Amino acid sequence: MTLVERFLKYVSFPTTSGEDREGKCSTDGQYVLAEELKKELSELGLTDISSNEYGIVYSTLKGEGNLTIALLAHMDTSPSASGENIKPRIIENYDGTDIELSQNIYLKPQEFETLKDKKGHKLIVTDGKTLLGGDDKAGIAIIMTVLDELIKENKKHVNIEVIFTTDEEIGTGVHHVEMDKIHAAYGYTVDGGSSKYINKSNFNAINMEVTIKGRSVHPGSAKNKMINANTYAMIYDHSLPQFERPEYTEKREGFFHLCEMKGSEEEVHLSYILRDFSKSDLDHRCYIAKKTAEEINHSLGYEAVEVTLIPCYNNMEDILEKNPQVIKRITDAYKSLNLDYEFEDIRGGTDGAQLSFRGLPCPNLGTGDYNCHGRFEYVDVNEMETMVKVLKQMLIK
Repeated sequence: MTLVERFLKYVSFPTTSGEDREGKCSTDGQYVLAEELKKELSELGLTDISSNEYGIVYSTLKGEGNLTIALLAHMDTSPSASGENIKPRIIENYDGTDIELSQNIYLKPQEFETLKDKKGHKLIVTDGKTLLGGDDKAGIAIIMTVLDELIKENKKHVNIEVIFTTDEEIGTGVHHVEMDKIHAAYGYTVDGGSSKYINKSNFNAINMEVTIKGRSVHPGSAKNKMINANTYAMIYDHSLPQFERPEYTEKREGFFHLCEMKGSEEEVHLSYILRDFSKSDLDHRCYIAKKTAEEINHSLGYEAVEVTLIPCYNNMEDILEKNPQVIKRITDAYKSLNLDYEFEDIRGGTDGAQLSFRGLPCPNLGTGDYNCHGRFEYVDVNEMETMVKVLKQMLIK
């Protein structure tokens, strides 16, 4: 199979992640893709192929020498948009104009500026009704193509471990990676955007659950009695810094993000994510969240607002600075191919960010996937092909 054929095959598997399930990955479709990948890995000649109860796939391509490098990608797609019945379409030579995905649905360079650099490139787009699945099936297709070509070209290379994870999009799958099955000195997740970007830093992340307890009374006789939890939920949210939200921030700026609110006059639950590149800035954000609750509680005279902070993941930058060989190896590959590269901070997290703190330093590399998690997602095939070249160069002896 070619790179594009692999990609089109993988996106045909519906693997949207969902609610966390005890003792298994969140959706059955991920297991179906895992079995297909195990079959293909076996056909390529890899060894030590296995998967665990969470659907995580492990395999090895023996090489020369003592160094082992891991390549990782994830099988699930985001629950933010439909991943069922995906209908990809290939644009062989993009002309720079608006792309009609379906009737009255257009992918426009005026709205999605990355398209302005894609004229003359081969793109794969959606029909405007589902996501595409390039996050991260573009990464899987790139890795499988790298393995295939290294084997066919009989090039000397390091030992390679390949790990395909589940439930990356809901942040739980990486917890079930069995580190005793991984012997690599370091690894790379292939789960980014532009092929020129190397991600070596990411957000520190905390999830925050806020419960607000009110007092419900019939509206007809509520004067001086009702304490409407909905009202105080709005007060709480509006008391947090209003311009430190995702829609107002960029680059290394952190934020508060209200993801969900539900409840009634009696009780309301707010779910937030708190993000910052600096640990001290994130600590300060937590202080603001708790202080805001204390002020509302003081005004009401009872503990109406309860804040629970849940650590999620940390910035891998600290780990990678202690292991400079990891970044040097990938930048040397770009240099050998006379390709430009840049470092870009990830305004999010990756499996690699968490694995870095479990003993596997693991920066993130691009795939050529853009506008992920939505109906306007597309992949740049030229950039996917570039990443195949970069990874091969990085792995050869």
